[in-house]
Amino acid sequence: MKLFMVGASPYARKVRASAVSLGLADRIEVVIANPHDRPQALVDINPLSKVPTLVADDGQAIFDSLCICDYLDNLSETGGLIPSDRDTRREVLQRHAVAHGIMDCAVIRRLEGLRAKDADRDDWISRQEKTIARALDWYEAHDDLDGPLTIDRITLAAALGFLDFRFPDDGWREGRPKLSAWQARMEELPPLAETRPF
Repeated sequence: MKLFMVGASPYARKVRASAVSLGLADRIEVVIANPHDRPQALVDINPLSKVPTLVADDGQAIFDSLCICDYLDNLSETGGLIPSDRDTRREVLQRHAVAHGIMDCAVIRRLEGLRAKDADRDDWISRQEKTIARALDWYEAHDDLDGPLTIDRITLAAALGFLDFRFPDDGWREGRPKLSAWQARMEELPPLAETRPF
């Protein structure tokens, strides 16, 4: 399999950490591809020119990080990233949606922060920051951080790692001791320790 990605992407880290967790990392070749350059090899398999994009062994292209993780989960002999029990699955996917939203806001903030300053852009960046803060507070208030390494927990750890990587001076840990301690433990586990952004 080939994974088209960029090294700093939290979405790619989610996929790579999932692959490590499932014992599939050694079957994936990483291909660095800047989607903004629209490299032909990427555009040929994904008309959106977005990463991560996985090319399966049979040549099938799978894009969107959740779809890729679902594919890997089903490919693995162990599975477990996305539970099959209906109620548990819904809960895990709901928590995944919040963690994925943190990623979305952080990536928007990063990209907008690279552009020329103007009042509208600053307001848009501020909106992303406030959304991230609300989502982090939501996680801090919940008691279900610990547990099996499901897709929601991997996604949250990758999102928090991206905040550390791109916004190290923000202090997201302040006032969130439970979330901070959880992230410190997660970063030491092989799925996260082996997939740090670069």
